Amino acid sequence: MSSSPGPRASLILLWAGEDPAVYAALMERLNAAGLPCKNMAIGGDEIAPLADPLPIDWKPRFGFEVAVLSTDLTAAQQILEKLLAEEPQDLEIPEQPLAGVKEVLTDSTEPNPTIEVWTGEDEKMAEFLTAALQENEIPMHLENPADQTHIYVSAANEARAREIVREVTEGAPPN
Repeated sequence: MSSSPGPRASLILLWAGEDPAVYAALMERLNAAGLPCKNMAIGGDEIAPLADPLPIDWKPRFGFEVAVLSTDLTAAQQILEKLLAEEPQDLEIPEQPLAGVKEVLTDSTEPNPTIEVWTGEDEKMAEFLTAALQENEIPMHLENPADQTHIYVSAANEARAREIVREVTEGAPPN
């Protein structure tokens, strides 16, 4: 508290909550208006928690409390009401271009893709690879001669397909 209360002023709880942004803005505005206040972190006290996990009198178990002098309550309430009526600031993450993401190239004129990106006997691996390629919207062609699966893609999708196959087969992170 920046000044001592007069003999007839007492502290009255203005706001209690868990939002650190509201707490910081409220403290800043009260200080800018020259209104003395007392603030406390909730949950930092040495009082043992209640045995009842659902008490009748609800009170936040962590967060902040801000109290003002009774003589300043009306002005402080106006500041709080204006603050709570404002739109939250900076909550939206600005759109940023994705680094390293390349446009998907598909060659729909190629009826059967001809570039082999994987061959093997492991059915589970073949299923996983085809699902991964489909998820990335890469058209493919499968052949299964003599218990081996061959996965083919178009030349336009070869680099992306090989990278996906490498990530899956080697368990490696993307480059």
